[in-house]
Amino acid sequence: MNRTLCLSLALAAALATAGCEHRSEQASAVAPPRATPSTATAPTPATPPNPAQAAASPAPAAVESVPRNAFSDTVITARAKSAILSDPAMTGADISVNTDRGVVSLTGEIKSQEQSAIASAHAQRQDGVLRVDNHLAANLH
Repeated sequence: MNRTLCLSLALAAALATAGCEHRSEQASAVAPPRATPSTATAPTPATPPNPAQAAASPAPAAVESVPRNAFSDTVITARAKSAILSDPAMTGADISVNTDRGVVSLTGEIKSQEQSAIASAHAQRQDGVLRVDNHLAANLH
């Protein structure tokens, strides 16, 4: 139950983070508010922006400062972990999933070698996975 809750929260955070990238592009395309009849005044001539001010103002690139593959790695990790936890054949396994630049690392304890193969297969199926490093240890007790 606790694992499912943690996984759900991780997946929600990954998806929310991945959606942030599009918001910065949309924010720059927002048009200024229109004047209503009660606030309408005589039009004023538009002044071109001062080039010195434009160069001095920092670009709104908070999302762009994070590498694009960081979003992908987070999504890969969440999807792989979700697939592993939702598989009934993985009952009793305690697996950690980490992704770095498309390379998925599986660590933890499993009940059988079959679970190792299943976990690797779930990780490899995710979009963006380049390689799976399986460091799972079988606990046969």
